[in-house]
Amino acid sequence: CLVAGVSNEDTIRELNQLTETCKDGELGYRTAAESVHNTELASVFSEYSKQRGQFVRELEREVERLDGAADPSGTLGATLFRGWIHLKAALTGGDGGAIVAACESGEEVAVGAYEIVVNSDITGAARVLVEKQARQIGEAHAHMLRLKVETSAVDFQKNE
Repeated sequence: CLVAGVSNEDTIRELNQLTETCKDGELGYRTAAESVHNTELASVFSEYSKQRGQFVRELEREVERLDGAADPSGTLGATLFRGWIHLKAALTGGDGGAIVAACESGEEVAVGAYEIVVNSDITGAARVLVEKQARQIGEAHAHMLRLKVETSAVDFQKNE
């Protein structure tokens, strides 16, 4: 079935790629929440982990609606990203600033992944879903950027 030059297979492939991006974020944020010593940051990371889990479920439902199969695996990038958060936590003793910076990097990747799909020829309900999630990912990225600046300022004041 072709709609405006985009096949269901193309849409399914793009949605599955975003599903992997969201799984990366869900697991990355869960790892961050477990690694950070600051309870406020742990709460923020936990909420974003839950949000990404919800995004995964929404994307998988849309893939199924299009008669596609959801990809059940996580990506190698997620494994490496989670490992990097663990490394940062180990090196910094659960330092919030380093973990926020790692999460901000992950959000930057997610924003890019969503931009690619939003700028594609995806249509219909899939486009509406992707655009909604892209806005929320953009908000999360902006939040991580603010937290990065705030934690850097706190770290700077501690070192004076």
